[in-house]
Amino acid sequence: MKTHKIILSFFAGLSLFVSGASASSAFASKIAPMSFPWMNGPQSGATWNMADNTNGVFVFEAFSLNCGWCNKNAVNVEALATKFKDNARVQVIDLGLDSSDSYYTRWIQTHKPNHPVVKDVGRKVYNALQVENGIPQVFIVNCRGELEDVVVGYWESAEKAQVERAVNKALQTTCN
Repeated sequence: MKTHKIILSFFAGLSLFVSGASASSAFASKIAPMSFPWMNGPQSGATWNMADNTNGVFVFEAFSLNCGWCNKNAVNVEALATKFKDNARVQVIDLGLDSSDSYYTRWIQTHKPNHPVVKDVGRKVYNALQVENGIPQVFIVNCRGELEDVVVGYWESAEKAQVERAVNKALQTTCN
């Protein structure tokens, strides 16, 4: 996996160099507040809404049940959610791309997340942010809806640090 990250990083950097773009301009500028079916919500049929936390920092971790790296990364996402559990602004969200509700039931039973698991079959987040499809993939979005960073693949120590830096940077932006 490390080789893939190096190759992806090389090509991403090359495309930025060739285009003359900066890393931050490689991302879409904003994402409008979205809502999703909340698969482990407080009640059946609940909806999770970004707009419920107008000063929020959102860490969307895109996954699929059949993705081995996603399953392996679940413990890292859980650790991040636990680390920021006392900060009401930070919302870690498992963003599922599977269509079958039974997949979410299995994900929730297997990983027992302490944070929302939502269903994004239409890939609304990917489309709004204009990013390449890929899993696992993490999008850190500040309260203005601006994409702070994207992390692709399984989190090793460098990726964990990158996610935490992006969350801390996003926390510097306030909206209320």
